[in-house]
Amino acid sequence: MTPFRSAPAGYVARWDDVEREVLGRVARDVAELVRAESGLEPGVEVGDGVAFTGVARVPQDPAVQRLLPDAHDEDADVAAEFRHLTQTDLAAGKVARLVAFADALDSPDTLPDDPRDGAELVVPRESAQEFAGALTDVRLVLAERLGLVDDEDVETLHEDVLAGLDDDEDDEDDETDGTDEDDAEDEDDTYAGWERVGLTGRERRYWGGVFVAAGFAQESLVDEMLAELRAGRSAP
Repeated sequence: MTPFRSAPAGYVARWDDVEREVLGRVARDVAELVRAESGLEPGVEVGDGVAFTGVARVPQDPAVQRLLPDAHDEDADVAAEFRHLTQTDLAAGKVARLVAFADALDSPDTLPDDPRDGAELVVPRESAQEFAGALTDVRLVLAERLGLVDDEDVETLHEDVLAGLDDDEDDEDDETDGTDEDDAEDEDDTYAGWERVGLTGRERRYWGGVFVAAGFAQESLVDEMLAELRAGRSAP
């Protein structure tokens, strides 16, 4: 994954196939989670202009509570009224941008001659804010699943992920009999931690890597957007 850079067509980066596949799949999972937890019925459209369609359901999943928090911590009546008036539109907007994000990853703009270079991903300027917002939602859900509460937790996770990458390289150099079978079992377990609070070290490293990648993409995209804003550059 390369950082986003400003270009005439928008903001451009190169993402490997696995990066696009994993982040796209997680975004769709988060979209379905938000839909279910917020009470959006299957027939409710999630595009622009969604109107209030019923009593908002208070999310029970802590991850969705991060995405749809109470508007008032000290007044339950005010919080309930605000949720009643706004949650359906807010949840539908989040679902729509997560799905649009995943769709964009499914269709890279330019395929590389050498697959190791990664496919070119172009985010049009008019879509950049929603794209960055989808990355924020993905990271918030992953943060809850990983038990990240503050910046210190995030910093520790970054260190764990980087240390894990070094360990993986060492493992490749020190293969022994039976390692392939053990790794296969661990790899299956890697994908089993999405709905669990308790993760194995390998699962935490995997989902931590996804969290770090999403943060890298989001930060580089927002940095480019802010740089253009400061420079007073208008969209073409």
